[in-house]
Amino acid sequence: MNWQRTALVAVMVPVALIVMVVGFVMFDEADTACVPDGVAAVVDPASVPAGPIAGFAGEQLVNAAHIMAAGASMGLTVRDQQIGVMTAIGESTLRALDFGDAAGPDSRGLFQQRDNGAWGTYEERMDPYRSALAFFRVLSEVSGREAMEPTLVANAVQRNADPYHYRPFWEPAGLIVQGLAGVQPAGDAASASTSPYEIGPVRPQTAVVANTVGAMFGIRTVGGWRDPATEIYDPQGHPAGLALDFMINDITDGTAVGDRLAEYLMANATDLGVAYIIWQQRIWSPERPGEGWRLMEDRGSPTQNHMDHVHLSLTGDGSSTLAVSCTTPTSPGQVNGQGWSAPSDAAISSGFGARWGGMHYGTDFAASCDAPIWAASSGTVTFAGPASGYGNWIKISHEGDVVTTYGHMYTAGLLVRTGDLVQAGQQIGAVGAAGDSTGCHLHFEVLVAGSYVDPRVFLAEHGVQTGMQS
Repeated sequence: MNWQRTALVAVMVPVALIVMVVGFVMFDEADTACVPDGVAAVVDPASVPAGPIAGFAGEQLVNAAHIMAAGASMGLTVRDQQIGVMTAIGESTLRALDFGDAAGPDSRGLFQQRDNGAWGTYEERMDPYRSALAFFRVLSEVSGREAMEPTLVANAVQRNADPYHYRPFWEPAGLIVQGLAGVQPAGDAASASTSPYEIGPVRPQTAVVANTVGAMFGIRTVGGWRDPATEIYDPQGHPAGLALDFMINDITDGTAVGDRLAEYLMANATDLGVAYIIWQQRIWSPERPGEGWRLMEDRGSPTQNHMDHVHLSLTGDGSSTLAVSCTTPTSPGQVNGQGWSAPSDAAISSGFGARWGGMHYGTDFAASCDAPIWAASSGTVTFAGPASGYGNWIKISHEGDVVTTYGHMYTAGLLVRTGDLVQAGQQIGAVGAAGDSTGCHLHFEVLVAGSYVDPRVFLAEHGVQTGMQS
């Protein structure tokens, strides 16, 4: 890799204060590695995991990292980076192709850029980083792209015969961007100097999990590598660089956070390469899923019994496909005299009714990533978890045979669990873009006696006015 690029990426990496003792370190919430909405994600192409992520691996992920680094160097956003990766998937499956097609026999590289002088020399078009810079220079001039569908932004640059050609590649591009976001050099010295946590010389994928998952759940303290001379060697333990301790004793409502963190690790065990999880004197392993949590013997202290931290051991073979969601403090919604609240204060981007040749059974609120989602009324959570095209959703049963549904949250954005009793206006989740989604928004449904009704009309009948259609 060109050394200038390495230096460029390196200067953008916020380096935490280095503590020269391997073990634990504290950091403020402001130092979190989670990428705020609108800020480009930092990634080092020299430290990319092998994958697969969303079906892509090896050279393809390295090329995606070069695209992300180019977008970051220009001060663009995470959304722009994802559009870049999406476009390259659609043009070349993230490979620097040295050939074109019938429509463009002189097209070359990740973005299949033509030999017309607008995209640089042959060498520049074949170079992943420089070709991405050329792509982003044109993209940065697309006026109003923030409000445009991603495929149309890409088409404004590429001028494809089908402006919707790139749409199927948006979701895998998001998984790649999130999987690579925050990836820093990992190794004896690098992992200790570029992580917000003092995790020591852990394995590369262990560092990815620490940096990403820790930030997702607001964890301030993470333990990593330990000297083999200090404890019995475990091939999937701390001395092997394959174990992490996520401390929850120094954060508000730590036990609840630990529960959600453990559930996230269990739900993503295959992608992460989980060997086993220990939490509150219990152990869980994917090799024995039917047994669930298994009680462990009393080891004598809260720390030894894992009451104050979630222990994670990895196989080292995970894909690092992490759905990132910055955890935000909960905030209540506005509840009216009839006991109802709007689920979001954002404008409506798509209403109830026919859409794209089918039926849209809900109302979409154009809320920003991580914006609060509020319970429309008091009730019982009947389901909170994976929901195929909706990523994750929450269903709440209310009086009067009414059920409300909230969709597209990331796993870390689920703030309630099945069986919970919730109050009207309580924050139950954070807006995400999981599932079949082209961007962050809330999909909200209402069923009355088992039949779908227009959520906007229903809420209006209960004294709740929702945002105007955008």
